[in-house]
Amino acid sequence: MSKSLWKQRNFMLLWSGQLVSWVGTEVSGIALPLVVLALTGSSAQAGGVAAIRGLVYVFWAIPAGGLIDRWNRKIVMVLANLGSGLAMGSITLALAFHTLSVIQLYIMSAIEGSFFVFANLGRFASFPKVVSKEQFPAASAQSSTADQIALLVGPPLGGFLYQTGGGFIAFFVDSLSYFINAFSIFFITIPLDAETPTERKAIHHEIKEAILWFWHQPLLRFLNLLTAGRTILSAGLYLLIIVLAKEHHASSLFIGVIFTIGAGGGICGSFVSAKIYSRFGMKQLLVGVSLLSFFIFSLYAIAINNVLLAGITALLYAIDPLYNVTTSSYSAKMVPDEMRGRVTSLARLVVLGAYSFGFFITGNLLQYLGSRWTIGVFSFMLLLLFIATAKNRNLAVG
Repeated sequence: MSKSLWKQRNFMLLWSGQLVSWVGTEVSGIALPLVVLALTGSSAQAGGVAAIRGLVYVFWAIPAGGLIDRWNRKIVMVLANLGSGLAMGSITLALAFHTLSVIQLYIMSAIEGSFFVFANLGRFASFPKVVSKEQFPAASAQSSTADQIALLVGPPLGGFLYQTGGGFIAFFVDSLSYFINAFSIFFITIPLDAETPTERKAIHHEIKEAILWFWHQPLLRFLNLLTAGRTILSAGLYLLIIVLAKEHHASSLFIGVIFTIGAGGGICGSFVSAKIYSRFGMKQLLVGVSLLSFFIFSLYAIAINNVLLAGITALLYAIDPLYNVTTSSYSAKMVPDEMRGRVTSLARLVVLGAYSFGFFITGNLLQYLGSRWTIGVFSFMLLLLFIATAKNRNLAVG
């Protein structure tokens, strides 16, 4: 019988460090649009600043993936988290001395995002190394639980800190969380590098090798595009909910509470996702999740108060862990470890490009068409994703 994940030291170091880091990210995530709105009054600018992380991910992803398969993944993650912490620390200082500008936010977000590329790819490549294949679905579900705990704690904490102390405290917490994550990763004792390093070729040949392998995996390519579509929506969901809440005259603190309630739904979903995953086929799971996502998100159109807004958000967050467990378990099973960094970088390039586009398009839709049209556009997109999933023949054999 496998040892409980809670008793596996190296998994817990990777998991707990990421949990702290995600809490910090959620704290600054609620503060960032509020800071930009306070500086400019523009939803488009708020979406633009948030989109920078995705843009730099697109720039760095492919070379970073090749390097992750060559370098010491543990050292990469430690240094990358330290770099992100310093970038967020500079925003903290600028807020403290009342010198922050939108230009500085763009620049520091780009720097933080560049370090994030290496930390993120390192974590994805290392995750299957700290658990067995049999425990991966449960570990993936527990990873989703960390995301939802961060959502449970981060937004209300961010809203509270912003309301009581301003953006300075929120960005300080985010900066500190990166340093804690680096400290946690430093004490992982097992090697996280590729098990069977291939004979080294020029890096562009290794990247080409990964691209060709990925191209010949039609189901992985479809899942990557499906995830990208969902990411477009989830990236902008923060901004959409903030705008809807403000239309109902919610305070900064209550906006955080909305995300807390949503995270509660996500935690419930995380607890049951591994069990549900073990009972159904992949196509059944993905078709069901896609259909539910369409119906639940469409309910935002009738969210006439903040209580309904919170309830709909909880339902939407509750089904995300099942999607993550289903897709990540298949990817972990199919991707060879010696090229995991490169293949992950290709997949994440598409997803983070979608993340950036999601912020950009949400900000502009809200700015020029309003919240109702924004909900309509995204509901239609989710309907198209459901149809594509239901008609995909490769899923029948996944």
